[in-house]
Amino acid sequence: MDAIARGWRFLLELYLGDHGFRAALLAYAIGFWIFGIGAVIFLVWPENPPPVAAFFRGLFTNIGLLTLVFMSYPVLRCSFRTHDHTRPKSRFLRIMVPTIIGALAPLYLVILIAAFVYFFAEPVITGG
Repeated sequence: MDAIARGWRFLLELYLGDHGFRAALLAYAIGFWIFGIGAVIFLVWPENPPPVAAFFRGLFTNIGLLTLVFMSYPVLRCSFRTHDHTRPKSRFLRIMVPTIIGALAPLYLVILIAAFVYFFAEPVITGG
């Protein structure tokens, strides 16, 4: 049980800690690429994809969007902490990184909701 508690404490420290800008930005970038893979699969087969492609399209799209939405806050929070030693040294990057991520966060949330409706709620609503 102690190992589980230490694991959760580590994840919370990574998510909300004082030294988490680089880790949060890395997780954000990984989520962006996972979402990108799902978007490419969607562009390759926009209608009637093979079942395996449809599964991976939904999986990558939703996991990538969830990661982007959940990691926006830690990136923004850690970028303004003056005692976080993992922040960029450049003033330009300290201003532009949170600005771009903060501007894109509502768009990713809307896409996440639309993807949820498209992949999960539409079959339930239409009965198909």
